[in-house]
Amino acid sequence: MKSTSILVGTLLLGGITAYAQEGTETPKVEVGLNYSYTRINPGGTFSSYNANGGFADVAYNFNRYFGVVADLGGSYTGTANGLALNNTTFEYLFGPRFSWRHSRFTPYAQALFGGQRFSNGFNPTSSDPRLGTSQNNFAAAFGGGLDIAVSHHLAVRPVQVEYLMNQVEPGSSNLRFTQNNFRYSAGVVLRLGSK
Repeated sequence: MKSTSILVGTLLLGGITAYAQEGTETPKVEVGLNYSYTRINPGGTFSSYNANGGFADVAYNFNRYFGVVADLGGSYTGTANGLALNNTTFEYLFGPRFSWRHSRFTPYAQALFGGQRFSNGFNPTSSDPRLGTSQNNFAAAFGGGLDIAVSHHLAVRPVQVEYLMNQVEPGSSNLRFTQNNFRYSAGVVLRLGSK
């Protein structure tokens, strides 16, 4: 009886340990494919409008808590405030990510910096802000999200929310306008390798 209890206890302890290790493995690389909705607040006399798009992010994890992220994506706005803008934007952002890995759930926070390219440009001081040109602007994103592991190699991302800021330089003016935007995204995450 005593040896049976020891055997059952050992198997139970081994199973719990294996389950805990399985749920807390840290992938070396995570690749996210996301849909994004951005609420753009351009400032000036032009009121807020929506943009839809998508982006991919690649995170390299140094350990279970810290990694670096490259975030590349774009969005499109057709008509806003009665004007056919046909604007496309492309963001290229890079920075640190801090993760809290708990079994299947990984909440994270990140701070990303880089740039944003407008295909039609933008001048918030104009009554018709389309410039018909392209321009590059400084951009940054601060926020976080949640990944839920489905398997060792796949997770779903039901939510990522960020304050997305960019500084727009209208035409040849020395003025600079800061856009205070909101970005929501969701998607899937491919998890490659392990630490």
